[in-house]
Amino acid sequence: MNYTLSLSNDQATDVIEKFKEHQVEPTNNYTLFRAKYKSATLTIFKTYTLIVQGSGAQKVFEEICSLLGLEVAEKEEKPQVKTELHSIIGTDEVGTGDFFGPIVVAGAFVPKNKIPYLMRLGIKDSKKMSDERVRAVAPILMKELPYSMLVLDNLKYNFLTRVRGCNMNKLKAHLHNNVIYKLLQIVKEYDRIVIDAFTTKEKYFEYIKDEKIKVENVDLEEKAESKHLAVAAASIIARYGFILEFDRLSKEVGLELPKGAGGKVDLAISKIMKLKSERFFDRIAKTNFKNFERYKRKDSI
Repeated sequence: MNYTLSLSNDQATDVIEKFKEHQVEPTNNYTLFRAKYKSATLTIFKTYTLIVQGSGAQKVFEEICSLLGLEVAEKEEKPQVKTELHSIIGTDEVGTGDFFGPIVVAGAFVPKNKIPYLMRLGIKDSKKMSDERVRAVAPILMKELPYSMLVLDNLKYNFLTRVRGCNMNKLKAHLHNNVIYKLLQIVKEYDRIVIDAFTTKEKYFEYIKDEKIKVENVDLEEKAESKHLAVAAASIIARYGFILEFDRLSKEVGLELPKGAGGKVDLAISKIMKLKSERFFDRIAKTNFKNFERYKRKDSI
């Protein structure tokens, strides 16, 4: 059983005050407060995300809601991933639809003895999670699971697409292959390798045909993040890496960059262009996106 809340600073202070007599040592550097109380473990992360777990979680969660004056307690978070009882290496990517920021591919190995723990943690596709929840959960996964992650920054992305003529799927295929290879240096025994499908298996191997080392025993499955905890975990780790890099780029630019490729991105391009040169975008964005082409056409009129 697993319950979560996003707390304010004041709410976190109230919860800590109530349960401080039951405090125990934190398990990682991302934990603000941890306590064991009435057959439940409650954890507050430094992002002010609260997680309550254990057989007594429901009653403890109700106490917390009452303390904070919440009229309706959040429903228990049901496991979102229907998973087979196998030890699986899963991979997924983040950032391919975002004008700003890198592409991040991550792989995670979930041995079958870890499946119950991840289900209690409420692991699911990162697209269904808030940034705050990802910031809280990803470090736990990175401590508990063997994983690998590769970040394709914007400078290299723009070089590969503009000079080498690589398309998005080819870049992703190479990243997935290399992430899996890195992970196999750590993991020697597993049942399957599953990639969240972005192309057909035939095209995937066509994209990586020139790689010196190709991992061939892989399966590509659509919506794999909803079928396999390993892929869901990989998606969370990848998104965490993306968020950290996105934060860094926002600080470099001096404004909070918008995600995606919608109208807010177009407005951000206009703002940045007043302060920086066109070449600056090679460092922070995927310049072959239509957003950038639209701006340049408009600017040339």
